[in-house]
Amino acid sequence: MIQIEKRKYRPNTKYFVEHQNRAGWWIFQGSFPYAICTIIPNKDWSIIEIHHVVVFNEHQRRKGHGTKMISRIRRFFPEATIWVDTWDHSRPFWQKMVDKKYVDFIGNDYSWPCFDTTCLVCHPNRMNGIRRFQRKEDEA
Repeated sequence: MIQIEKRKYRPNTKYFVEHQNRAGWWIFQGSFPYAICTIIPNKDWSIIEIHHVVVFNEHQRRKGHGTKMISRIRRFFPEATIWVDTWDHSRPFWQKMVDKKYVDFIGNDYSWPCFDTTCLVCHPNRMNGIRRFQRKEDEA
């Protein structure tokens, strides 16, 4: 499904389609027709943000489609650091994904996205002054 070549992941078109408007972003369609999401990897696919998760039919929600999709992403990238930002309404779902070890962490610790990335009131646990997670030099 994913070909590994010299420690790089290369998505195949059965499950991943490159985002038409965002270079380097990928649409994960491995749970289509029930759900899709966008993944935003760094250059070597060692850090992946899961973004824009959608279970299309409201009658299919709370039936495991989202969990299955996130678990598939983890299977594709077992060594990657996978993270999300979340809203209050979806935080319980993402906390379950962290508890199941499908996602490494939830990036935001606030209720509403604050646009000031240097704000220590809204972002007291932010590892650096940017929204996207990046490893520190000594973690590489």
